[in-house]
Amino acid sequence: MEFMPRFEPDKKTKGQRWLLFASNEQYMAVDSTGNPFLGDVPTDGNALEVYLGSLDGFNLSSLSFDDQIPLPDHCVWVSFRDGYRTLEPLVQYPVSRGKLLQEWRRTHRFCGSCGSRTVLSEKEHVQKCPSCGDSWYPRTAPAIIVRITSGKKVLLAHNAHFPEGLFSNIAGFVDPGETLEQAIDREVFEEVGLKVQNIRYFGSQSWPMPHSLMLGFTAETLNEDTPIPDGEEITEARWFTPETLPDIPGPGSIAGRMLLDYLSEAKSSSDRG
Repeated sequence: MEFMPRFEPDKKTKGQRWLLFASNEQYMAVDSTGNPFLGDVPTDGNALEVYLGSLDGFNLSSLSFDDQIPLPDHCVWVSFRDGYRTLEPLVQYPVSRGKLLQEWRRTHRFCGSCGSRTVLSEKEHVQKCPSCGDSWYPRTAPAIIVRITSGKKVLLAHNAHFPEGLFSNIAGFVDPGETLEQAIDREVFEEVGLKVQNIRYFGSQSWPMPHSLMLGFTAETLNEDTPIPDGEEITEARWFTPETLPDIPGPGSIAGRMLLDYLSEAKSSSDRG
């Protein structure tokens, strides 16, 4: 699959594909195979249309409806959060772009400085205020997620909002003025009371709920100290070995991919003896 982001539709294409959202992008439509790129478009209901780019030679646009309208028989509405996690990274890219631009257009119809109605630029994704001249671009909120190890063990935590039994890496938003490394130090100490070192970049993932960019890192602790959950956001935190891992996020999230990488490294180390 090849996706090329564009601002204006390509006149030389195979046709049109659509991403459908509903209820302030809380839901998206998929076909019977889980594919969100649809050729059929319902004619019922009013929707905001946003052009996204070129997908395998087709123009791709998103439509966001106020409510879940009737779909073709082979399509269903699914929770955006649940559906997004099942998508491959290459598929997540245009889906994330569609969701983020829809949310931005919906929430920036009026100027945040003077309250006047904004106007979409004809050249780029920016909402301009004709009254005071301010410009409003799509926003991205950076967040860090860190996989912490001590020797062969990995530290995982249960967030108060997680389903029972699910554990994951420490994560949190970057505060104003912080570097990414400072955000890691603060979040880890706030949530589990530990200090880390040897911070290394792992990878990133767009996480459009509503508009985050997850920046993944690995880090180590000097000693296998007992983590102290903050009792509010984190209710439990423990050290695990590859053999004792609890339920963890799936590979559709960077959290899951980081932990699969941990298991792969552990296996390679074991194979080397």
